[in-house]
Formats: sequence, C-alpha cells, structure tokens
Amino acid sequence: MYSVFLVEDEIVTREGIRNSIPWKTTPYTLVGEAPDGEIALPALRDIKPDILITDIKMPFMDGLALARIIKRDQPWIKIIILSGHDEFEYAKEAISIGVEEYLLKPVSAQDMLASLEKVTREIEEEKIRLTSMENLKRRIKSSEDIIREKWLCDLITGQINTINAIETAQNFGIDLIATGYVIMIVEIFTASEDYTKLALVKEIIGKMVQDREDFLLFPQSMEKLIILGKNITEDSQDDIIYTLAQGIKFETERNTACDVAIGIGSVVEHIEEIFHSYADADKAIRYMRLTGKKNIIGAGDMKWSKAKGPLPVESDYITERIRFALYTDIPGIISQYMEIIGEKSVDNGNSSYFAIAYSDIVDSVCSLIDDIQGDPREVVPEAYAANHIAEASSSRSRFSETAGMMIERWIDYRDSHIHTKHHVKIREAKKYINDEFTRPDLSLNDVASYVNVSPNHFSTIFSQEAGETFIEYLTSVRINKAKQLLIRGNMKSSDIAFEVGYNDPHYFSYIFKKNCGMSPREFRSSEKANSFPDPDSR
Repeated sequence: MYSVFLVEDEIVTREGIRNSIPWKTTPYTLVGEAPDGEIALPALRDIKPDILITDIKMPFMDGLALARIIKRDQPWIKIIILSGHDEFEYAKEAISIGVEEYLLKPVSAQDMLASLEKVTREIEEEKIRLTSMENLKRRIKSSEDIIREKWLCDLITGQINTINAIETAQNFGIDLIATGYVIMIVEIFTASEDYTKLALVKEIIGKMVQDREDFLLFPQSMEKLIILGKNITEDSQDDIIYTLAQGIKFETERNTACDVAIGIGSVVEHIEEIFHSYADADKAIRYMRLTGKKNIIGAGDMKWSKAKGPLPVESDYITERIRFALYTDIPGIISQYMEIIGEKSVDNGNSSYFAIAYSDIVDSVCSLIDDIQGDPREVVPEAYAANHIAEASSSRSRFSETAGMMIERWIDYRDSHIHTKHHVKIREAKKYINDEFTRPDLSLNDVASYVNVSPNHFSTIFSQEAGETFIEYLTSVRINKAKQLLIRGNMKSSDIAFEVGYNDPHYFSYIFKKNCGMSPREFRSSEKANSFPDPDSR
C-alpha cells in the first residue's frame, strides 16, 4: 500500500478528492489531510507518507513553499501539485523544485488515479535502481577515497592536530571552516552478514546527503557510518539534524530489511572540539545497545554526563567500560586494573595500590549512579561504610571479589532504571492531548511547545517512547471518545465530530471507518457497541 496525504484549503475540493476515489479498491490509502502547508508540515514529518497531493495557492504556507521543504527534508515523498488555469508561473517553479506531477483543476477521479499510478511507478523504479548491482559497483572506492575516509575518522576521534586540519582538509576538497559542528553515527543492523544490503543502505543515505554541502558522509566500519554536520547551531540542530535522522531511519527501514540506530552528538563550535560531539554520539549508540532498541537518540536525551575528554585514556577509558559493561565484561575490567597495578603485592606492604584502584571503581560507580539520578547511598551503601576500602583492598583476591560485586551492583541498577529522560515530557504531552483533543487545530507543534521541545525532536521522542506517532495517538484518543458518545446517547454523528475535534463531519466519518472498520452509524447499531467497554480517556 502507498500512503497519500492531501493538502487543500478548499473544503469542497478536499471532499471531492477524498470521496470520489474508491480508496479501498486501490493500492492507496489516505492517511491525512490539512487545509494549508503550515498545518500540514508537522503532520507530514510525523506520518511520512509516500505521496503528497497539494494545492499550489493556499494561505499561510502555499504548495510551492511546502514542496520546497519536503524535497529538502523528505526527498522520497512524491508530490502532485493541483493548480488553476492562470498559474503558469507557479507551474514552472514547481517543475524546478522537482515536483513529479502537475494537475489542473478541476481534477477528475480518473486523472488523479492516473497521476497516482505514474508516481507509484517512479517509486518502484527507484527501488530497482537502488538495488542494481551495477549502481553499487560504481560506488567502489579508490585508494584516495580510503585515505580521505581514514583521515576523517582520525579527525572526529581527536587524533588530528587542529593546526594542520584545515589545510589537510582542503587537499581532500573539504571545506572544514564552519560556525558549528555535530556528529551523527548511523549503525546498521542486518539479519545476517549480507554485504549487499549494507551497501544498499549506504547508497540510500548517500543519496539523501549528496547535494547538501554542510554534510560529510563517510564510513567508520562496515556497519557504521559517520555524518559530520557543519554550520549547525544549538537553535538549528533539531530542525536540521533530527529531520535528517528521521528521514534516514524511515527510508532505510522502508526500502531494506535493515534496521538502524542513530546517535547524535552535542553541538560544538570549534574543530578541536569535534571529538566531544563524536564521544557523545558514540555514547548514544552504546546506550541503545544496552536497551536493545534501535532509535534516534541525541546527547541531550540520555542520562549520561557529557564527555570530558578524548577517548580512550587510562582510567577514563575504564570508567567508560564500567558505564556500558555487561556481566561478562567484569573479569576483563578487573584484569585491566591488575595490569595498571602491575605485579606489586600487598604481601610486600603495597596494599595502597589496591586501595587506590578500588577507590577509583567506587568513585566511578557512585558517579554513574548519580548520572541517572540514583542515590549511591541507597544503591551501594557499603561504599560509605567505615573501613570498607581497607577491607576490600586487603588482598589481591579480596580486591577482585569486592570490585566485581561493586560493578555488578551498578549493572543491576542501571539495567532496571535505564531509559531516556523524556518519560516525564511524554506523560505531560499525553495529558495535554487528553485535555485539549477537542480543539480542531490541535497540532504537533502545539504539544511540542507545551512540553518545551522542538517539533522535530518531539516527533522523534514521542514515537519512540509512546510506540506510536503523535497523529496516531491523537486519533485514538478522539475515536475512543467518539465511541463513548455514540454508545451513551443519541447525539448526531456530525455533532460528535465537532465534540471530539473534527470540524469536518465527513472527514470524521472517513477516519472513524478507517480505524474501526465501520461508520459511526454502523458502530452505534452494531453488537460491538453493546459490548464495547466504557474506555477511560487514554
């Protein structure tokens, strides 16, 4: 099935398209509609349809402005423009933007279906091109490409001298000078070691960033891609970076059998600080490995503290190992400490070495517990007991045993409490939706503003935390309320539509039938209505 979104300010035209096309007998489903581009944009970013049908002249944001943004942020969406006879200049601009189809009003159902079929063929042809082995072979890298990618990997991990970085970058044809930088790590997961699929994912992502001068894409390993964003600020990060991340995840998982996890680093201002952004993005990736999820997570989404220096270095590296450790990693961590201590033995009066090492582990564990808003005195109370360190460092075997138990306590606590810090915001958002769902103009932007998160970022975290998109959740709240009203009284369906937030009764009926498999009238008179439980507001 191909999903279609309709944007049209004239309600008669909107109803005509909605009602004249027999959607159920076609490979298309109407997933949403809006009266102008400004209202449509957040919904389009949330729903991510295959095809957009939009009027060219609308208030607030017209079809051309909407098409321009969509082609930049969600390039997979095919666009069909609706236009009047006297709008030839608009038509020329639409073609320059890359709009696939241009239809003159009034539009018949036959013409609309013909246009839908045409853009559908384009979608399928693109899939074939992406999977073409000839296309993949053309991407075989030269030795110069390999050297360039190695240099970029060294740059983001803090191994390049900043003084020479700009000059060397110019030799590779890279303009490294920018007002701000951010690192995005894309980790690719396949069901098996299918290198063709990995190459296909890289081809898809490469296509999405190839014409964007402020992005550098390069591989760090077979399964990991790095995107270096330039001229990124704290204010622009959510709009630019999270929109790109959503597009990468959607396009990859729609066109391949691969999943991706995307870690987004913090924004930094200077070249010598890029490794900080990389370290934060890497923490987000490792964080997702712990949870088993494959999401989009930024540095600010986690309850980990930010990187304080380049990785790896001595005890900082061991702290990082403890942070993301599994039970099976504990012996290796203890062995690393033993290597640091060396062959010195407490039997020769050198217990201070073990005391220092054990204190380091205790400090790390307590700090890590604090990072995820836990109380170390409750989680590891023995760490605060008198003579605990002296006892734990009294012998080599005692050190190994007690240090291992301390790390186990951290892993137990971490795995039972690990989550992003957005749970509270999502609860607030859901409560706000339940309180305000009767407003016809309630939008993703309104809710994002209420919880003080940018719309793009909110769309990402809501779908990941709630398990459904904002539009899906809002629709389910409205439909459940409509079911209650249909059961409880004799209100007209049109009145119920207004009561639950739809100012178009016909669209309400369409949405109700799409979600429930029957019209509001059929639901009221059916046996399902008699057995439907009185649902609490979600």
